[in-house]
Amino acid sequence: MKRNLTMLLIGLILLTVGVIFYLKPKPNSKITLAMTYIPNVQFAPWYVAEEKGFFREEGLEVAFDYRMDIDALQLVATGKMDYAIAGGDQVLIARAQEIPVVYLMSLYADFPPSIIAKADSGIKTAQDLKGKQVGLPLYGTNLMAVKAIIKRAGLEEKDVNLVDIGYTQIPSLVEGKVDAVVGFANNEPVKLKAMGIAINKINSWDYFSLVGHGLISGEEKIASNPQQVKRLVRASLKGLEYALANPEETFEICLKYLPELGEEQKEQERQVLRLSMVLWENEYTREHGLGHSAPEDWVDSQRLMMELGLISKETPVEKFLNLSFLP
Repeated sequence: MKRNLTMLLIGLILLTVGVIFYLKPKPNSKITLAMTYIPNVQFAPWYVAEEKGFFREEGLEVAFDYRMDIDALQLVATGKMDYAIAGGDQVLIARAQEIPVVYLMSLYADFPPSIIAKADSGIKTAQDLKGKQVGLPLYGTNLMAVKAIIKRAGLEEKDVNLVDIGYTQIPSLVEGKVDAVVGFANNEPVKLKAMGIAINKINSWDYFSLVGHGLISGEEKIASNPQQVKRLVRASLKGLEYALANPEETFEICLKYLPELGEEQKEQERQVLRLSMVLWENEYTREHGLGHSAPEDWVDSQRLMMELGLISKETPVEKFLNLSFLP
């Protein structure tokens, strides 16, 4: 009898220890997310995921890295960084160069770049760009957009002088260093209008349909740690959904990541966020769900990029588009 009680007591102790061990919070997975731009309200879904605890709920500790997309995808592909936010065009360029990155979830359902000029410049359509200087960073999504607009407008690249101004679009246009600039339709136009500068826009979506920015990782990461990928996609999607449902709270959350803004700049950024949210949804995402991206848009994107000479070969869509981690 005594022996039975002893064995029962030992069993209870072991069971208790097992339960405590099982319930003990597991250490968070530390991951890096390359934002490929400076801190900006356009990253609101991930700021929300951090501040509302969506990352913590998934056992993730996320460090935001604000390096530019010129090298982020290479770092992600080699495992030196875990994830990145980058344009679909950059994914296609990487894949054409045998850099094994994969698109997991869309942020921008529509492709946001536009060509922006002062209203008194005489530039109203793409044809008006002939003989003009257009300023932009000469890589990435902005370069892709202006090349595509020029081609679809029936012009040749030699007809337009593309000038490398980095990300100084606003001062370059205001100071007259260039005739027009390339930026995001939800960003630079808002700030220029706030400065009292009337503008004309040539929107990329009037000329073609391309894939916008989204969440990217590498083939090796997806193969070796699919559960982590699933958890990050789930937390990111929660952040996107919450941001769209709670725009004012979302803006207040963003301000934590933009501490240097003055009152006037805050109002500008509020408008940037509002216009960004419009581009996060379209008919396709309303039918298939937030974060989804139409495979046919990727096919069209590759064809256009082949026409532009930006890639030398096409890659099967299933190799770089993996939406299986979305609900």
